[in-house]
Amino acid sequence: MRTANLRLKLLSLLVVVGLALVATARADEFLASEYQRQTIYHSPQKPGFTSWVGAWTMPDGSLMVSFTQATGPIEGRPQAPKEVQHRLTWPPPGQPGYDMTGLDLHNVHLRSTDAGKTWQQVSADPFKSCMNGVTNEAQTALTDGSVLRGVFGFYLPYDPDLPQTGFLQRSSDGTKTWGKPELPLDAAKYSTWPRRIRLLRDGRVVLLAGVVQAAVGSQTRAEFSAMVEPALLVSSDQGRTWKGPLAATLIEQRGGWTEEFDIAELANGDLLCVFRRASDAKRWQSTLRKSGDTWIAQRAGPSVLPHSGQPELLATREGPILHVATSGIHWTSDAGQTWHKLDLPGTAYYPRCVQTKDGRICIYGHLGGDDAYGKADQSIVMDSFRLTSHDIAIANRKSLTIDKLACERIPLGEADDYKPCIAKLPSGELLLTAFHQYKRDGNKVLEQSLLFRSPDGGRTWTGPQRLDLLGREPYLTVLKNGTIFITGHLLAQDVRNEWGYTTGFLHRSTDGGRTWQSTRIESEQIKPKASNHTTRNVLELADGSLLLGVDYDGGGGPYFVWRSTDGGKTWDKSQKCEPHDFKSQYGFFGGETWLWQARSGKVWALVRVDSNEMPIKDRPIKAGNDQADHFILFSSANRGTTFDRIRDFGDYGEMYMSLLRLRDKRLLLTFTVRDLKPPLGVRAIAGGETDDGFEFDFACDRLMLDTRTPVGKDQGGGFGPTVQLEDGVLVTSYSYRTEDGKTHLEVVRWRLP
Repeated sequence: MRTANLRLKLLSLLVVVGLALVATARADEFLASEYQRQTIYHSPQKPGFTSWVGAWTMPDGSLMVSFTQATGPIEGRPQAPKEVQHRLTWPPPGQPGYDMTGLDLHNVHLRSTDAGKTWQQVSADPFKSCMNGVTNEAQTALTDGSVLRGVFGFYLPYDPDLPQTGFLQRSSDGTKTWGKPELPLDAAKYSTWPRRIRLLRDGRVVLLAGVVQAAVGSQTRAEFSAMVEPALLVSSDQGRTWKGPLAATLIEQRGGWTEEFDIAELANGDLLCVFRRASDAKRWQSTLRKSGDTWIAQRAGPSVLPHSGQPELLATREGPILHVATSGIHWTSDAGQTWHKLDLPGTAYYPRCVQTKDGRICIYGHLGGDDAYGKADQSIVMDSFRLTSHDIAIANRKSLTIDKLACERIPLGEADDYKPCIAKLPSGELLLTAFHQYKRDGNKVLEQSLLFRSPDGGRTWTGPQRLDLLGREPYLTVLKNGTIFITGHLLAQDVRNEWGYTTGFLHRSTDGGRTWQSTRIESEQIKPKASNHTTRNVLELADGSLLLGVDYDGGGGPYFVWRSTDGGKTWDKSQKCEPHDFKSQYGFFGGETWLWQARSGKVWALVRVDSNEMPIKDRPIKAGNDQADHFILFSSANRGTTFDRIRDFGDYGEMYMSLLRLRDKRLLLTFTVRDLKPPLGVRAIAGGETDDGFEFDFACDRLMLDTRTPVGKDQGGGFGPTVQLEDGVLVTSYSYRTEDGKTHLEVVRWRLP
């Protein structure tokens, strides 16, 4: 934009000043909605025995569930040999029904390709044991699509060829067949029990296991349990080799633990740990502090979370970490310092939890408990819900009836993607553009335009597609017939700029954004070497013709209104425009102007101006940078030949404005607040439309759509705008900046009361 060089200097000065922190949340910030429970599997026999569930998502987004199934007679079965009973301390004294010898035992795998609505059995590999399960809980998909599972070989006494300790197996055909056992630790030194397999953001795999520093076969199960300690093993090659074990507890706190614990990765790379103690009415928790490529255990202590078997944690895309248990579902946004309970029933037994691509949280477990065979009719159930938040506050509420709005937030893209713009095609598909800046030698940059697509109202996104289009800050316009325009400008210091000055571009697509035709805004014959720009949007007038504002920096224009009567195939570029009472070294249209037509036909220009040059009436300020810019309304009664200055619009530091006609006849103004009024981010105000224009009250009923950028950061993106879906849901895009200086993309789904 006109101050792009200044912005780039500001960006280049941003350094990592600390690790990303998780802000403390209100107890009512996150809520559960759309809760439901469904049975997804029952044994062919009744009463059924289906226990010890594992769950994960495949790279293609499909869901998988695994569990132990036992069938066969309840009475009259053989018992395990005495030596096996002694070694495994099984069955429990006086409870022979727990001995599974002589039953048909299988590890059953189900898959769903429709987000859990229906399930198909994929496989059921058999095993023999007196125990009631050997695997399933420790199971997940790797990035290459293979499935890795942990097996407790100690529970397979009837197959002496298998390692009698924890081992891993992998499947490359969706669990239909399994490879040979792989030992993560030296069996001469360690005995292990795999409990969870977790994937980290950096691609590494973490195996959570109970570990005893003793040779395999040297202990009974009771002796193993008395000595076990929770530990982590870490792999950087998809589980083929492992580093560790890394102790999850301090040396001075050793003893009294079990093999049952879980972790969730925090934003700064630390690991939140929740443990089950051998004899305690509460969970215990601690943090493993990240140090280089490893972690250091910290002191553990009792948590407010009640005891309930194996802990299960889920780091959600909305931000909080869930603790899922039969005793209830709790969340934390401050690394476990505080826990808040969701208004949901407790889960089925020994739950496993995943989040689908569209954000729905699915929890799997078995009805029943740690039951003897035939004593309970077990089945596999799925609880599901969405995590919404009440974090859209309404500032200075006046006419609206509530103080805050529930919403869904969906992250997309990668760190340092910046300034998203969202639009809706006639088909209902959503498009979102953004750009990513790459530094090059000699103070040069390469700014890559990105395109994302959502088929489901912004809940899931494909992409990014790297567009072969020039220009930063790509801004979308979609015509009624589905023609798409992107405006942007290519910085002079972009390595692809062959013209030597910042130059605007208009890109057009008639096939949903799959192919594009580009038009460069030229300065050569008009104002040589002057930076040029366009309005943010292309305005489709009521008669179907199009307007695009074009101008040149340096003061005095010239200013043009390009016109098209054929949907943008061709443009009449000759009509000059005269903005009255406008004097600036920057452009009239290039100041991020946004165009809109009233019912009367009057054309409005929402114009961003330099606040030193054109201050708000009777309120001049001395602005130090362009973060203090503001907007002024100009209108034209002659389709852009002239524009008259009408009034100031909003306050200093409020920019990137756009209007949306809502289905209920109101108007929605979406805009960004910069560094003068923290917290930074996107705001929205509902207003009314008049024949000639619109009315908004900036003092009241401000919807705080985005406040993620921490106080103290002078910029974070914002940008907007907003689209409305057929069901009335509003979707707003924005970028925000974290403590480490990186920007992130997000959309928020919400409803206007």
